[in-house]
Amino acid sequence: MNGNSYRGFSEAFAIFAKYEEGEFDTDAEHDEIFSGPSPKIVSTEDTKRLQELGWSPEESLGRWRRFV
Repeated sequence: MNGNSYRGFSEAFAIFAKYEEGEFDTDAEHDEIFSGPSPKIVSTEDTKRLQELGWSPEESLGRWRRFV
């Protein structure tokens, strides 16, 4: 599945929702989207899938980043 499709984005956000820590902010800056829980709490399996969908863990920000 292409990470740029609606299904790719919805799959990523469904993974994020499994790790609810309250409400998540989703921000955009130029050509990047930032969202999701701390990468530290996401399972290895989910991390792998998020990376396949184009998301990168941003430990310094405590969230995930995706270029669009």
